[in-house]
Amino acid sequence: MLIGFAAAPAAAANAGVELPYDRGDMTFIDDGDVFKVCDTKADGHGVTGTLRGINHLTGKIVNLKSWDDGGDSGCDGGNYDVRGNSAHDMVLCWHGGGPCKVSRVFKENE
Repeated sequence: MLIGFAAAPAAAANAGVELPYDRGDMTFIDDGDVFKVCDTKADGHGVTGTLRGINHLTGKIVNLKSWDDGGDSGCDGGNYDVRGNSAHDMVLCWHGGGPCKVSRVFKENE
């Protein structure tokens, strides 16, 4: 499956993406460069959230970091230093199948 970047209007640096049917969500909090991935439905399937960016040498989209959540209480995640004017997005996938959801493109300096 090919998922690409799409232009987005300028907005606050915090960003998020949600799966349908309340299956899960992924959030970026600019203050501290914190990413949080939450499996929000007790359906036996977890979720994976992936941070992506552009490789400026090749122009290709690359996966920078992934976090999984499911089967435990609370959310998972961690820190990743999102820098300057580089475009990023997040992809959230449910382990039960179906299409992944992609966040808006965001930059730290928005």
